[in-house]
Amino acid sequence: MSETRTLVVHPVTRVEGHGALHLTVEGTRVTDLRLEIFEPPRFFESALRGRDVTELPDLVTRICGICPAAYQMSVVHALEAIFQVEVHPQIRALRRLYYAGEWLESHLLHMMLLAAPDFLSVDDVMGIARVHPAEVNRALTLRDLGNRILRMLGGRSVNPVGVRIGGFWSLPSRTELNALAEDLRRERGGAEALLHWFASLPVPRRPQDIELVAMRHADEYPMNEGRIVSSHGLALAASEFDQAFEEKQVPHSTAMHWRNRGRGAYMVGPLARDMLNADRLAPTAAAAFDELSDRFAKPDPAASVFARGIEVLQAIDEAIHVIDSFEPPPPRRRLVA
Repeated sequence: MSETRTLVVHPVTRVEGHGALHLTVEGTRVTDLRLEIFEPPRFFESALRGRDVTELPDLVTRICGICPAAYQMSVVHALEAIFQVEVHPQIRALRRLYYAGEWLESHLLHMMLLAAPDFLSVDDVMGIARVHPAEVNRALTLRDLGNRILRMLGGRSVNPVGVRIGGFWSLPSRTELNALAEDLRRERGGAEALLHWFASLPVPRRPQDIELVAMRHADEYPMNEGRIVSSHGLALAASEFDQAFEEKQVPHSTAMHWRNRGRGAYMVGPLARDMLNADRLAPTAAAAFDELSDRFAKPDPAASVFARGIEVLQAIDEAIHVIDSFEPPPPRRRLVA
């Protein structure tokens, strides 16, 4: 008779949120695997009802302290579509700089503080620092550049408040931007070296056949805009999202589970963006993608650490490009006070 073993890890550490893992194995076969998100629901959809529209960009940043810009920009885009607000091209460019800052901050936190300890079989980043201090310092230096961008445009790096409908409450000076660009150029080599270091780690290979879903823009690497595409041929406007995807509740988790209608599970995030938009990467990031091409032959969640490293390079070059070409837009009357 096969031995049945049940493993429960409660809570799971080094994840962006609060969770637990429930795993049951009979012999050599996994019979039950559940990721249980157990933090209390915060009902943001209901909390936003009845509030003034100008409050919403600041309120939604409380959804996550690590990736607030994603929520903030999503609600701003929705409100601008509702009120038909035309965004100046230079403001649009600054929003790409803003996103680049979040990618630097969030990706490097994930890579070094959440993922690397598992690859090196240590408890935490302090264990890595004792053996690889230069790599940890490099990651923290790059992450600080991301926080600097968030502070510059968002007022602060955690729960930023600098974004408004149609633009930002204040714009950085040319002196601030030039100093930032100089530091980004200086640290670009460090970002490449850090990705090479991650490529040398014993990152497992677990490719799987799963549909990738991401945004895709006609000319740019996707950040704020684009169509929804997938590795299985999906192509639709963002406004048509509900036609292709549906959410479901499951008894073991407070998190909603999303499925592609008729096809089931799918994967989003840096790995999906990289694999579906490799031809949109900047030269430095594209070269890194080609160098690691064997890790992207099939979707592999473990390879997402490399995808994040590639997006770090993309964010640096994107930020430098925006800064070098930025010209302050003329003052405009706000359509939403």
